Amino acid sequence: MGTIRPRRGHTKAKAQTDIVGLLASEFKLGSDRIATTLRSVGINVQQSPQADEIDLYREVIACKVGDRSRYTNTIEGYAEALDEQLRSFDEIYVDTAPILQEDWFLYFVNDAMEIIKRRKKKLIVLEKTLEELHGLKNNPEKDRAVRIRATIRPDLLRTLARRGVVRIGDTGSIGIADDHLVRLFAHVGAAMDLLLITQDRGLSERIVRLGQEMEQKPKQEIKRRWYQRLLVRTPAKEAVVGHRMVACKLVEKGRLKRLYICPECNESYYDDLHPCGGIVLCGRCYLRLKEEEERQVEANRKKREAELKAEEERQRRMEEEEKRLEALRPKQTVGQRIAEQKRRLCRLFIAIGASVATALILIAVL
Repeated sequence: MGTIRPRRGHTKAKAQTDIVGLLASEFKLGSDRIATTLRSVGINVQQSPQADEIDLYREVIACKVGDRSRYTNTIEGYAEALDEQLRSFDEIYVDTAPILQEDWFLYFVNDAMEIIKRRKKKLIVLEKTLEELHGLKNNPEKDRAVRIRATIRPDLLRTLARRGVVRIGDTGSIGIADDHLVRLFAHVGAAMDLLLITQDRGLSERIVRLGQEMEQKPKQEIKRRWYQRLLVRTPAKEAVVGHRMVACKLVEKGRLKRLYICPECNESYYDDLHPCGGIVLCGRCYLRLKEEEERQVEANRKKREAELKAEEERQRRMEEEEKRLEALRPKQTVGQRIAEQKRRLCRLFIAIGASVATALILIAVL
């Protein structure tokens, strides 16, 4: 008797049921709601459920229903570190690429939401970014996952805007988005500390160099409304605080990595967010300069040792010459020295006698 194999259609239906059932249990929603939500973005689980796309399905439902509870970092102390990173900036801008980068933006938003609310800040998304998202969702040249994310992210942004976390920036931008962002940062950054979150390395480099240029200029005072000027007095020290223009990218689980530019090799690199300027030596150049410094120290040490050795040799030669000259001088015996002293005494007595005789003659004459 042959083995009974399930029909192909039955296998697909079972896989579809398993995926929908799993998502329904995770989000505590009905299976019909899950299937409808997925179909709204072009995912028909009844036809071709993909088990390897289940993370993408989770993103769709999380953005559509607003449940992002699973996108949270559990690293000890991460919330305090993120608060330390975000609180020093007046405005935080988010570019298009990090919004679409896998599920990293969901992690970042979920971790940063309470901090942003408590610090009374907002994530600023430009209208140009929304236009780019709209253009990507129907672009056949893009990957299916990118098109789906471009479809669901505006729903998430609108939800966050209603909660006061996101502000859509109406900047009247035209032309290339990167060029507009640089012009916007040059204008707004004259009085504010800005953070840009982008995956674009070239744009990040332009922002860091712009921030370095603006460090040379005095910081402008932030314009305030009349009642703010009346009720809140700005400390004098705020007028002299330097500019902070920082560019970061999102990495796995929505963590921030800051871009730095090495002044030696002029190459950019990513590292943790530190309270310093954006022009910082990279590790390779730091090690190279440290090795050069060590070599210079060693060369100076050898030079000092050579100079000391040469001085010691000079002193030794002088002592030897002194000994040689001493050896060449004639040596007197004791008898010769006594005879020499007697001769000196005789000459002395003769000189004294001559002086006394001269004196007596003078007295006699007078």
